[in-house]
Amino acid sequence: MLKQNLHTHTSYDHGKDTVEEMIQAALDQGFTTLGFSGHGTNKPLAPTSMSSENQLAYKQAIREAKEKYKDQIDLFMGIEQDSMAPFEDDELDYKIGSVHYMCKDGRVEPVDDNPKLFEQIRDEMYDGSIEKMVTAYYQSVEDMMDFQNFDIVGHIDLISKFNENEEYFGFEEPWYLEAAFHAIQKGIDQGLIFEMNTGAVARGNRKTAYPSDALLQYMADHNAMLVVDTDCHDRKYLDCLMDESIERARKAGFRHLMRLSKDGFVPEPIENFQKEARVLNPKRPAGTGLKRPYLR
Repeated sequence: MLKQNLHTHTSYDHGKDTVEEMIQAALDQGFTTLGFSGHGTNKPLAPTSMSSENQLAYKQAIREAKEKYKDQIDLFMGIEQDSMAPFEDDELDYKIGSVHYMCKDGRVEPVDDNPKLFEQIRDEMYDGSIEKMVTAYYQSVEDMMDFQNFDIVGHIDLISKFNENEEYFGFEEPWYLEAAFHAIQKGIDQGLIFEMNTGAVARGNRKTAYPSDALLQYMADHNAMLVVDTDCHDRKYLDCLMDESIERARKAGFRHLMRLSKDGFVPEPIENFQKEARVLNPKRPAGTGLKRPYLR
């Protein structure tokens, strides 16, 4: 069975554990592939990102770990690149592109910090309109796709972190689906990979992984490419809700997940990631979860 996680953080940014501790946890939990995706240097805007010094040390630690564990687990060096801080580094195996900030009229605020700030952003930056705020968020996602180079779209509906019970908007609202679907389709057309992300579950903000059912279904129906990650900041949650999320993807119609290999991203049958192979309903037309192989 394959077991992969490409969205993880270490003590080099705001994760709890060292590279070595994360690898040991991955081995204990049966992972076959582990990718590190520390927050790329973005100070002073993002105090949780790696400093320049830590980013160099992070890369060195992963280089050494790749050699040390080359016969035990596939390790990859990645970065979570914020939409406001793009950069190029030929040594990276992959990059996750994520929108964490709302920016308007020179004011920049994190959208995922806490509910009180979320409401302040809505009220003070977007005239109290959640529709304007969410629409602006998805426009930022599209802008990132247009102007930056990365492989995986990180938690595309992070804007819904505090909306588990639809406190701020309905997950079936036409205006919401229009904005989200448009951004997703742009990513599909550009050959980008999307992620199911369970990070908000581990941190107690949600009970289900991003994306919402409606967005996941759109991805499956339109042949999006998908990975399942946990956005891990604590090795205890390295495989948080992973099996359940893979099953959600299967039920939505995905027949493949993308696996990062030494030759780039390749499609793997979804049952290869599951403890027990399940048979898809042959009467239901299902998205393959694969438009074309994406090799970096």
